[in-house]
This record gives sequence, structure tokens and C-alpha cells, in this order.
Amino acid sequence: MSIEDPTVAKLADTLGAATLELDNDPIQLLDTEEAVARVTGELLAAGTPVAVDFEGRDLCRAGKLDLMQLSDGKRTWLVDVTTLGETAFGAGARALLESEAVLKVGFDGRGDADALWHLHKTMLTNVYDVQIASCKRQDATEGRRDRVVHGLGRAMDAFLRGDRARQATMAVVKDAGRKLFAPELGGSYDVWAERPLSATLIEYAGNDVALLLEMREAWERYSPTDTNVNISRERIRKAVQGQRPAKGKQMALKDF
Repeated sequence: MSIEDPTVAKLADTLGAATLELDNDPIQLLDTEEAVARVTGELLAAGTPVAVDFEGRDLCRAGKLDLMQLSDGKRTWLVDVTTLGETAFGAGARALLESEAVLKVGFDGRGDADALWHLHKTMLTNVYDVQIASCKRQDATEGRRDRVVHGLGRAMDAFLRGDRARQATMAVVKDAGRKLFAPELGGSYDVWAERPLSATLIEYAGNDVALLLEMREAWERYSPTDTNVNISRERIRKAVQGQRPAKGKQMALKDF
């Protein structure tokens, strides 16, 4: 579903192309050491699964990490790594991402982990990978084993099948954001480093973690947590210890 779809185009007009007022929005930007410490401390104390994602420029050891998204399913926080730098990790982000007690729920963390370790000496640990679950779900329900892994957009569409309104809302946010940073659409990844961060990118970043916890809960039957975490750990180990950055066409090949 794209923004050219009449349903999505109409919704875009209603939402103002997904550039929303954020005063009362559940997405909060964390750009002080105190704010990061408070939120990560709460998440560590709660011990419940946390959805994670990351944005940046050429996101791997050869690039730059600009934003870290965290969500407990009700609220979403965007840690401003561009503004805070290493302070964000010392304030609690590293402790959360490396915690064995808190399950992180992400989508293909290989490039993210490569950037986190080589750029910020932080090892992404105890991760449930929804990309693995998405592929396992297809194997079980459709009897088809692809040679390539699923992208987040494809997995979201599969999860939201039948919920056209929610799918359309997310498509608006996705298309508006991509027009700002995707080079093939006339954008530039450098926008992730611009401050203040645009409302459209804030909404896009929040959108990326919005469904991860729900998807894990729905698809855990196809990819049990213990097995998934073990596969994810090995994928991340290979990415981090590889001789080259975790990027390129080979990343699309199924490796599990």
C-alpha cells in the first residue's frame, strides 16, 4: 500500500501528511542525560520486553547512529544519539541494550549491532528477532520457504492484513518519512542528523517500533523465544565479528 492509493491519499490529507502535533503524542524525544537515565532505569526495573530500533546514516560500523527507538508497547521514546553522543550510552542505554534480563524485540539487528559495537562499544544482547518469526510464520502457514528474508514493511503488511485502516495509517507515515531520507525518492539519510528533528521523522521512527511487541506475541508460536534468541545471537555475532561491515545484498539472503 503506497501513498498513491486513494485510501492512503485521503488519509494523508486528514493527517497533514503525517506531520502531527506532538505535544500530546505518546512519542517522546530524549535529548538530555537525565531523561535517558530516567527512562532506561524504568525499563530496566520493569524487566518486561522492550521494542528497539535504530536510525542513522549507512547504519553499520562504516556509518553513523543518530537515533535509538525504545517502546514498551504503550509509550515510545527516541534517544537522540546525535545530540548526546556517548553520554546516551553511559546514562543507561548501554545497560539496557546489554541486559540479559530485559528481552529486546527488534527486526534484523545485524546492521544495528554492527554499528552499536564498533561505534559505541555496546553489544546488543538478548534479542528476539521479528524478522526470523516472520519467515517462520510464512514457512508454517503458507508452506513456502523463500531464499531471502522479509523486510519490515512486508512483515507489517502481513501482520496487519485485514486491518485496512491501521495499515493505511502506517503507510502514510512510512511514505512521508521515506520521501525525506530515501535517496531514490529524492531524500538524504543526512536528515537523521538534522536538529531539530522533523515531526515527520519523529512519527516515522515511532512507527518502526509500534508493532514489534504485538508481532512477537502473535508469531511466538512459530518462533519460540528461546530458539529465536539463540538464532538472533548467532546472526549478531557473525555481523559484529565479520571482516566487513554488515551491509550489502548478501544481507537479504536467509541465513537461518
